[in-house]
Amino acid sequence: MSNTKLPILSIIGPTSIGKTQLAFEIEKRFPVEIISVDSAMIYREMNIGTDKPDEEALLNIKHHLINIKDPNENYNVGSFCQDAQNLINNLHLRNKIPMFVGGTLMYFNQLYYGLNKLPERSSEIREFINNLAKKYSWSKLHKCIEEIDLISAEKIKKNDQQRIQRILEIYILTGKPPSSFFIKSDKLSQKFNLITIKLLTENRSNLHDRIKKRTKGMFEKGLIDEVSNIKEKYGLSLESQSMQAIGYNQVMKYLDGELPYDEIIDKTIFSTRQLCKRQITWLKKFESAYELNIDRKLEDSFFLKIEKCLQFP
Repeated sequence: MSNTKLPILSIIGPTSIGKTQLAFEIEKRFPVEIISVDSAMIYREMNIGTDKPDEEALLNIKHHLINIKDPNENYNVGSFCQDAQNLINNLHLRNKIPMFVGGTLMYFNQLYYGLNKLPERSSEIREFINNLAKKYSWSKLHKCIEEIDLISAEKIKKNDQQRIQRILEIYILTGKPPSSFFIKSDKLSQKFNLITIKLLTENRSNLHDRIKKRTKGMFEKGLIDEVSNIKEKYGLSLESQSMQAIGYNQVMKYLDGELPYDEIIDKTIFSTRQLCKRQITWLKKFESAYELNIDRKLEDSFFLKIEKCLQFP
């Protein structure tokens, strides 16, 4: 049955489950271009700890939203959604199929389902912000907004007390850049034919073994040297957004003397397993996705199903 909407393909799943490998197999067969949905792969020179595709793969297979920021720059879900919408339009104009691949499921959720609901107002938080303004001034609070959300800061005057207060209130209540709540985007499902592949496993211990093997491999390849080099080059600290990524955060703590050398790998494995657990919870939100069990052999019938779904109207 033909679909009157343009296709978008996505591969979602927890870390280490094999999303990139499947993406490369699909790319061999169909006119797709990969759009990375990974909040760490956006950074240049962060290669080992992100398990970024190597130079040959990036040269031979078209990727987007990889290596677009330096490690001392910020990027948020709002920026991702804007970039993703532009890429979708551009690729469809060239008769290419956008294929989103990655494990930053908060990005996927925002892109798929549109605007988040704004948090309710809090009199306690607003009083706290007013007290800060009395002590430091509203213009200095505006400077704070520039640090946490430049998009919002550029739209607010330095003396606009009401809007400064609301922006800071949203950030304190949610921990998210306030601009991410105001992106005007329709649900993708309303405009496009979404084909979403959700990678799963019935053997959680197998996934844990993959995480352990990949983590140890990263350190053997020189993750500590990679972090040390970019820390010095870009003046990074533990508070830098890029250094919140798992692996980088643990190495930074080691370099700063906060974590013993013999604990780095175990701490990284533990944090990655916790991330995996959160990702599996997020995956439940994508109820209409096609579930693919990685424990079973990938049959040719799978690619036939994908081919039928990816037809342009």
